Formats: sequence, C-alpha cells, structure tokens
Amino acid sequence: MKLAFVIQRYGASVTGGAETLCYQLARRLSPWYKITVITTCAQDYTTWKNHFPAGESTLEGIRVLRFPTKRERDMTAFNRYSDWLYKNPHRKEDEHHWLELQGPHAPSLIEYVKGHSDDFDLFIFFTYLYYPTYWGLKELGDKSILLPTAHQEPPIFLNIYQKVFSSPVGIIFNTPPEAEFVRKNFPLKGVLSTTIGTGMEIPGKLPAKQFIHKYRLTNAYILCVGRIEPGKGCRELCHYFVNFKQGEDEVELVFIGTLLMELPRHPSIRYLGYLSEEEKLAAMKKAEVVVIPSPLESLSLSLLEAFSVRTPVLVDERSEVLKEHCLRSNGGLYYRGYDEFYYSLKLLLSSGQLRRLMGDNGFTYVRENYDWQKIVKRYTEFISLVFQQVRERKKHSSNPSIP
Repeated sequence: MKLAFVIQRYGASVTGGAETLCYQLARRLSPWYKITVITTCAQDYTTWKNHFPAGESTLEGIRVLRFPTKRERDMTAFNRYSDWLYKNPHRKEDEHHWLELQGPHAPSLIEYVKGHSDDFDLFIFFTYLYYPTYWGLKELGDKSILLPTAHQEPPIFLNIYQKVFSSPVGIIFNTPPEAEFVRKNFPLKGVLSTTIGTGMEIPGKLPAKQFIHKYRLTNAYILCVGRIEPGKGCRELCHYFVNFKQGEDEVELVFIGTLLMELPRHPSIRYLGYLSEEEKLAAMKKAEVVVIPSPLESLSLSLLEAFSVRTPVLVDERSEVLKEHCLRSNGGLYYRGYDEFYYSLKLLLSSGQLRRLMGDNGFTYVRENYDWQKIVKRYTEFISLVFQQVRERKKHSSNPSIP
C-alpha cells in the first residue's frame, strides 16, 4: 500500500510534537507500506523560511518531497490580525486570509497532491491547524486520515475548521482527552476514529556522568525541554522559579531545546542549547524533576521521555492531557498557579524516595502503554480499516445500484 504523509515540516533536526511523531511513524511503518512524505522546505515554524532544498530526496530510506513556501511569516502582523479575527465578526474569506498568513503558504504542495492523488492509496495529514492540512483535506478528504494533534486554543473554533474534522475518512487521536475535546466540539458523524498515540523506546545506558561534567552542573536542577517560548509556559515558569529561589539556594532551572524567547538574567537559570538525543535523555535522567509548563498539549513527548528514564514530572494542570498522564501513571504532580507550583516542587525536591517512586511509576506506565510494537500494530489495523472503507465508498459511488 502506498501512503502519503503530509506535514508542515519534516526532518531529523525539526523539533515539534507533530513533526517528531510523523518522523517516527514514517520510519516505524516503512516495513509495511511504501511511504512518501510531502512537506515544505521550512525548518523554522515561526517564519517558514525555506531552508531545505526543494524537490525529491531520501531520508533514512523514506522518500521526501519538499515544496517551497511562497512567503515567510511576519509574526507581528500575523498576531495583530489574529487578535482582530478572534474578537470581531468576520467573513469566511477573512479566515482564509488568516490561514494564508499563518502558513506555511505552499500552494505548489497543494497542486501536487491534487494532481497526484491517484499515486497513493491513502493520505495521512498531520496537525489540523496549518495550510497544507486544510487545503489538502478539502481536495482529498475521501481518501485521508487526520492526526489532528488538537487542543483548546482560539483558532480551533474558527468556522473553517468545522469541515477539517468532518472531511477525512478516519481520525487518529493521541490521547483520550484530545478525543473527548474534539468529539465534544465537532460533528464526526460517519468518520472512523481511534486513539493510539506514539511509541517510546526505553533508552539503554546513558552518559549521565559525562553530561554533568561537560556542562558543569554541580547543583541539583529541574529541567524544561523543547521549544522555549511564552506560548509553552516558559516565561511563566521563569517567573515562578525566580520567586521559588528566594528560599532555595542550590537548585537550578535548566532549559534545553530551541530558544525562542529571552531568558531572565539569573545565576540559577541556564540554557544549554539544542542537544543530541542522547544528551537530552541524559539531562532528563539526572534532573530531579522535569517541568512541563505548557497549558496546551495534545500528547507531550517530553513527559513520556522523562518517564522512560525514571524521572518524575511537574506539569501545568491547565493541560488536560498532561494532567491525565499524571493521574493514570502516578508519575508526577500538577499545579495551577504559583502557590501550587511552589509546594509541589518543594515536596518533590525534599523527598528522594518520592521522586524514585514516581519515576518508577512513570517508567511502568510508558512500558505498558507506549511500546512501539503494540503501537505499530494498532496503526496498521486502523489504516487497513480506513482503506477498506475508502474502497467500499468508491465502489458504491461508481455503482449506486449496489445496496
């Protein structure tokens, strides 16, 4: 079976939950399917600046087709237009203009999938939010699966997205809270759906001592991993930590990942850069706690990675997905506001026994629920189910007399 994965960005060096999931699934499912990834030339999601060369290439045995973005995103202008759109009556054309401003604006990608729809048995679109998914589903919904990576945020309630969730033949959710949210807000009549998520490899031996020595981390530290930006709760986390530090002399806050905001100049706040996968996991293993301050998550690979190295987490309660992970695993605590952050972190830092117990709970949770062999089996079963539905619908549309 020939599958096309359509995603806004793709590559080993591309960060982001949906992008990482697509990258992992392409490699894991390639023994069963002939996969082509259809994406843009962008690496940076804030500007969509063309970075990779356009055209066909191969990455780890996966065929990749890249199409250039027609314009870069001006975040100031985009945010200004977004604020107006969310607060004022507007037309459908205004939402289409917003979608074009948001990007990645790659009309040649849409032209390609329109002209080559018969080259693939199914199209799998990643992330409901972006230009390629909206216009791609508009053309190919009748032979498509959507992985929406959806959560509550202002744009999801724009009128144009009503059709996005009703267009595909099938939808794959990452978590039960995501599925519940989408089913509550969008009509899914006739759309097949399931909740699968991702797999997680249990790491082998990690260079934890070498990592500590290399980065001179002499004090205990809490860790935040991923895109470092206000929208991910990082500015609030810095503010909370500075206040917390007034009574704590030794613990540090360490960030690793892509820096998209200015960090406070504080002797106990450090940014180590964008690290290799091995160093990232070593950093998680040696952390006292991994903090995930984002109020908006549809899965959170960082949480699962922390659990895979037996490190407990502290998460923002506003994210139903993060809260659900903690409740199901008993592998972490959640907070709402500074007071709960303070006392939760204080409790975790004061008890090595509690951290070890929660870390072990998280490890068991990942091993039992995110084993790649089980995840791949569920994906292949659902893809077969959707493909069968596509064939049945095609048979009936070509021969209406069939009952």
